[in-house]
Amino acid sequence: MTKTFSVFFLFLALVSCHKTQEQRQNSINHKLSKKKSGQLIQMQEDVPKEAKSWDADVYLVNFSEEQEAKVMKAVTIIKKVISSEEFKERVLNYTYEGKKGFYGESMSNEEVYQKILEGAEKMGNTSKNNIMDVELELYHQKTNTIGYTYPNTVRIWMNMKYFTKYTPIKVADNLMHEWMHKLGFTHAVTWSQSRDHSVPYAIGYLVEELAEKYQ
Repeated sequence: MTKTFSVFFLFLALVSCHKTQEQRQNSINHKLSKKKSGQLIQMQEDVPKEAKSWDADVYLVNFSEEQEAKVMKAVTIIKKVISSEEFKERVLNYTYEGKKGFYGESMSNEEVYQKILEGAEKMGNTSKNNIMDVELELYHQKTNTIGYTYPNTVRIWMNMKYFTKYTPIKVADNLMHEWMHKLGFTHAVTWSQSRDHSVPYAIGYLVEELAEKYQ
């Protein structure tokens, strides 16, 4: 009889121990879940509201319906990239030759990032409206020029030679590059390795890289 009671109490102790361990694990899982949720909320809060609300107003010239659709896909890609935490971190921490900053740029990385979010072009709508305001015109030339613009116009020209074979991601790269010029950023005319670290090239490449990653 004593032996039977001993086994019974041992069984109850084991059950009780198992419940305690299960409750403890549930508590840990709940805390981890809350921690992960808190980290996610913190990451979302780290992205400025201007990054989430950033938009584009694009006027198109000489584009077919299919070509317009490609441009709008490119715009959607840019919006997704700009609203991301990674885009912010990559711009703020961009380095050239071991130092924070873009090649040939007097602005700090923080100022470059803020300028992108503000969307205040040098021509046309110069207000800080959080919008990419551009005119795009499609043309065709048998040259190595992918696209171009001038400081005294809101228009950006895209070469059909490249536009036709480009994916929306590549178009997003080119569009972002040219729009950087509309914000006042420049680069050297002739190619060099350092030129790739100027704001127009670096930001264009970054958009393409992150877009490929997110896709």
